[in-house]
Amino acid sequence: MKKVSLLLRVSTSGQTTDNQEKELIELCKRREFQIVDIYKETVSGTKKNEDRKEFSRMLNDMKKRKWEKLVVWSVDRLGRDMKELIKTLTLLDDYKISLYSYQQNLDTDDSMGRMFFYFVSIFSEFETNLRKERQKVGIERIKQLGLKYGGNDFISDEIKQKIIDLKKNGLSYRKIKEKIEGVSLGSISNIIKENSLNEVT
Repeated sequence: MKKVSLLLRVSTSGQTTDNQEKELIELCKRREFQIVDIYKETVSGTKKNEDRKEFSRMLNDMKKRKWEKLVVWSVDRLGRDMKELIKTLTLLDDYKISLYSYQQNLDTDDSMGRMFFYFVSIFSEFETNLRKERQKVGIERIKQLGLKYGGNDFISDEIKQKIIDLKKNGLSYRKIKEKIEGVSLGSISNIIKENSLNEVT
C-alpha cells in the first residue's frame, strides 16, 4: 500500500477544506493509498510558498521521505505562479515523490503523468537558460557603461585606453582615479599591469 499525504488549501477563512478532504480521502480508499499526513491551509493564492507554514512542513516531510506520493485537489495548490509550480514539481521529482492531482486527473506514476514531469523539466531548463541569457546581456551592458556589478569594476575598452594614455603621460594611480570616476585603484593597477607599464602610484 502506497504511503501518501494530502495537501489541502483554500484562499479565505470563509471557505473550508472539508469538501476537498472528503473527496481525496475517498480517492485514496479506492486506490488503496495509505494516508500518512494531511496538510491543511487557509492562505491567499498570492502568498509565496516560503510563507506558507503547512506547505513548508509538507516539503520538510517530503525530504525525509515520510510518504511516497502527494495528493492535491489541483496543481495550482503547488504554487502561486508558473515559476513556483515548476520549482515544487522539480523538488518532487528530485526526491522521487509522485503526484496525484484530482482536478486534472493527473498521476505521475503512469505514462501520461511522467510525460507531464518531462515537460515541466523542459520548461524549467528553458526558464533557467532565459534567466542566464538576460543576466549575461545585463552584465555586458554594465561593462559598456563602465559601472560595477557584484562589487567588481567592469570597464569598457574606451576607459581602459584612457587609463593607459594617462599613465603614459606620467600620471599616478591616484591622479588617474581623480580624472576617471567610478574606477577603483585596484582596477587601475590591474589595467596598468596588463599593459606592462611602469607603476607610479
